[in-house]
Amino acid sequence: MNKTVIRVWITATVLLTAACGIKPDQYYQAMRPNLLSGNYQAASEYLAKNKEKVFSERDRLLYYMDQGMLTHMAKKYGESNKLLESAKQTAEDLWTESIGANAAAWVTTDNSLPYQGEDFEKVLIHFVAALNYIGLADHNAARVEARQITAKLELYNSKYTEGKNAYRDDGFARWLSGRLAETEGGNTALNDAWIDYKKAIDIYQTDYAERYKVGVPRFVVADALRVLDALGGDFKEELNQVKSRFPAVTFSKEADLKTMGQVVFIHLSGEAPAKVDKFWEARSDQDILRIAYPEFVVKPMNIVGASVELAGNVSQTEMAEPLSAIAVQNLADHMGRIQAKAIARAVAKFIAAKAAQAGGDKMAKSSNKNMAMAGALLSLAGTAAEIGNYAAEQADKRSWITLPAAVNVAQVAAPVGPQELKVTLLNAGGRPVRNVTLPVDVKAGQISFVYYRTFE
Repeated sequence: MNKTVIRVWITATVLLTAACGIKPDQYYQAMRPNLLSGNYQAASEYLAKNKEKVFSERDRLLYYMDQGMLTHMAKKYGESNKLLESAKQTAEDLWTESIGANAAAWVTTDNSLPYQGEDFEKVLIHFVAALNYIGLADHNAARVEARQITAKLELYNSKYTEGKNAYRDDGFARWLSGRLAETEGGNTALNDAWIDYKKAIDIYQTDYAERYKVGVPRFVVADALRVLDALGGDFKEELNQVKSRFPAVTFSKEADLKTMGQVVFIHLSGEAPAKVDKFWEARSDQDILRIAYPEFVVKPMNIVGASVELAGNVSQTEMAEPLSAIAVQNLADHMGRIQAKAIARAVAKFIAAKAAQAGGDKMAKSSNKNMAMAGALLSLAGTAAEIGNYAAEQADKRSWITLPAAVNVAQVAAPVGPQELKVTLLNAGGRPVRNVTLPVDVKAGQISFVYYRTFE
């Protein structure tokens, strides 16, 4: 068997082996019909039943995150939070693990390591947990989770000496923290809410506008104006400043809402972006050095927003959290770190393969028959390693695939009592896609949160 035949055989074998492996989104595609139909319980049961087939021990964080999201959508909020607590602990353990444990990836691939999660994914564990606590009517715990998002972002970014994240604070989390603070009632709660709203406005005007092309949502400004007005004379200057910055935004008086209730509609829309392989290639004579890196690809969306109506009052959703844009940018921010590691790994493999070939060729010229045979085998092993490294090179494409692409929010006031929230889901052109009716119990002077998820 000559070298050419061996090259072809090894290449085919490596490619076939790679093709037979479980792809990161195979289980997602199996669940997707249930996700599209809103049968989240069936999707959750599928994932639990196939856990051992789909997730290895090194993928345990992915299981906790995906199953945590599915049980949340199935309205099993307590069960979801138990899974998300496991996700938090796993992410923390993996983030602080020793450098020695990661050494294998420098000579193999990042896929051989436990998945640690992207920074944005790890903080969004707290987002889903906050929604769970709201569903459990524990607004204090929900606010703690919302504030953990910004605390974790600050912690992660502080550890990077180079390539810091543009995603360094979260406007939606700041606003949600303020809205939850308001549920406590009283001037102290209003003051705490204003602090959060002020920070949210600043983040939307700077980071979100510059990096994700998302401006300040009107509902954030309206909430800020309402609490400043309710806080009275000491905050008159701040009230006038916000009014001058956003002259087109109107707001309801706090006193007018005492006999009514407020509904916050949170729409989790679309599908999270998926990672794909991209490659750099460097050539030297007949040798090719191939280096893989991941890139997020944004999925198209049919439903991008909604119009909501409650007791004759109508409101339109606004983009509150551009998750796909955050994912793409967050990965790009640390691409330098990914490149450095991938290049070092590829070069190490290339040198090792070339050294084996050179040593084998030298031994093959020996007059000692056994030595020559061993040299020929070593040379072929080096050739096999070189070809195998080229064919098997792939990026780590694992990701939290059940996340939405975006979070949209609308707010509407309504009379007290059981109501039906009429939701018209809209496409990018503002045309109706379908209608949904959701029950809500409106209580005087209180905030009711309603969630809805779409995947198409």
